[in-house]
Amino acid sequence: MKIKVKIVPRNVLQEVDVKKGTTVSDLLRMMQLRPDAFIVLKNNAPIPIDEIVDDNQEFCLLQVASGG
Repeated sequence: MKIKVKIVPRNVLQEVDVKKGTTVSDLLRMMQLRPDAFIVLKNNAPIPIDEIVDDNQEFCLLQVASGG
């Protein structure tokens, strides 16, 4: 299955091959990204990291910034 992922604020758009049953958390690990460092959006709404991705979906990964 192929999905599209946009990483903000890096403005990186990539297509990722995933297996059936892959969760958002699995996707982040495949992309070597920390799940606690990103909010995952689908249709401009946040989704849980245990949601299963489907073929041809598009996600936006919003990098979380913190500090003092």
